[in-house]
Amino acid sequence: MTATKLNIGVHYEPSGVDPHIGSAELALQMTNAVFDTLVTRMPEGDYLPGLAISYVISADECVYTFELRRDVKFHDGEPFNAEAAAFSLERAFNPDNNSQLARGMLGPFKNARAVDEYVLSVALNRPYGLLLDALSQGWLAPVSPAAVKRLGADFARGPVGTGPFKFDRWDAGEKIVLKRNPDYNWAPPLVTNKGPAKFDELSFTFLTNGRARAEALENNEVDAVFYVPPDAAQRLRDDPRFYVETWPIRGVPVSLMMNITRAPTDDIKVRRAINYAVDQDSLVEEVFHGEFERAYGPVSQFTLGFSPAVKDKYHFDADKAQELLDSTGWLVNKSTGMREKNGEPLNVSFYALPVNFYPEFGKIITRQLRQVGITVNVVLLSPLDWIKAGMQGHHHLIPQGKYGSSAQLLSFVYHSRHSGPTGYGWSKRDANHHAGFDTLLEDAESALAPADYIPLFKQAQEIIMDEALIAPLHCNTNIVAARQGVHGIKFDAIGAYPLIHDVTVERSNEAQQDGLRKKADNS
Repeated sequence: MTATKLNIGVHYEPSGVDPHIGSAELALQMTNAVFDTLVTRMPEGDYLPGLAISYVISADECVYTFELRRDVKFHDGEPFNAEAAAFSLERAFNPDNNSQLARGMLGPFKNARAVDEYVLSVALNRPYGLLLDALSQGWLAPVSPAAVKRLGADFARGPVGTGPFKFDRWDAGEKIVLKRNPDYNWAPPLVTNKGPAKFDELSFTFLTNGRARAEALENNEVDAVFYVPPDAAQRLRDDPRFYVETWPIRGVPVSLMMNITRAPTDDIKVRRAINYAVDQDSLVEEVFHGEFERAYGPVSQFTLGFSPAVKDKYHFDADKAQELLDSTGWLVNKSTGMREKNGEPLNVSFYALPVNFYPEFGKIITRQLRQVGITVNVVLLSPLDWIKAGMQGHHHLIPQGKYGSSAQLLSFVYHSRHSGPTGYGWSKRDANHHAGFDTLLEDAESALAPADYIPLFKQAQEIIMDEALIAPLHCNTNIVAARQGVHGIKFDAIGAYPLIHDVTVERSNEAQQDGLRKKADNS
């Protein structure tokens, strides 16, 4: 019998796929099916069982005790148990491993230990309402201790988890291939199929060019595409061979993080002026052709805990921007049309990746800020250098977005403890900036119930916008296109990470093989 395969086109090749070490969302999107999480989260904020069938929280909210499933094995045949779960959390938190994301998600983590073979204890140094949310994400998924020890650094190119698909191979420059786990029988409650996947092989083909991704689907070279180019979405909708779905991605929308420690963005009036000078509506229409929505604040409007009050804070008003800049002493040089103070030009640096539409943003922001007399210098960097620039505060403006299921993610980006040289607090605010703000975030992140933390995070959003720590740009959206024979693709509570359990692939891959043969003949 011919193996049934699902081939998905994606927009770049990651440098590694170890969830405990890396932070690239696409890496986890491609390998989410390799892992299971201790708990699963619903968009409304409720938690359901995962590899843990139940949990108990101590009276002081500093110890979580999880009862684990007893029927789970890693892909290498090793048993999943409390020791493996504790090993995974300790590994993610260990500073020697240089985790880019998972360590920070654990917050005031103290330790994890096996109380019994299938009883895990996680201790915290203080109450932390984000722990369950963190444990519901693949960044903290249990991995095989034996495989980690056996593979060393190579684990990043061949991870071993418990999920419905096993990591098979990485063809450098071409694709990642996963194979069905025939023993899988422990799917989470939010999917229908509890057993093995309905098809044999899942592959992700690297197609960095947006037009090439769309054409690969049209030419039967792939079965589906993640992150369909916005300018191709309507064309694919109009083609009866395909369907197109949009999945809003919750969390922190892509925003210009403004470095408040570097002049001139250390001046709140300059930051507010930039907010009035940026026309998000025209930017979103120009770049995304109506497929994405503009952002209004530090949390997307699709996200649990969004504050509607931020929608009225700023609107495009070039005259207001000019007034604010005039009041700071940055005056227009009539011969150049650009602003100066004491002979120094009003220049800001914009650090960008060469992907994710960041170069287009750079051009548009340059044009829009020029209208009010601000010169923008766009600096394109590799992903690693871009992250270092943001962490070390080399920028004035840097676009950043984070995926998250609720407003609880705000602490990860705006608390001063994340403003250091290894954190994602790229506004670079310190504990002395806006007295009480860190305490507000700490109170919010220690609350367990949405009714308790949502009002606090709404207040935080309003402070962030009043302080103009960011200029919001757009909400993240995953545009997915697939041929009509593929059914059941859906995503997690964040809207970013695919759940493959219920996917069916109706027909054979004859058409796709024809497409690949044509591609080979033409090359």
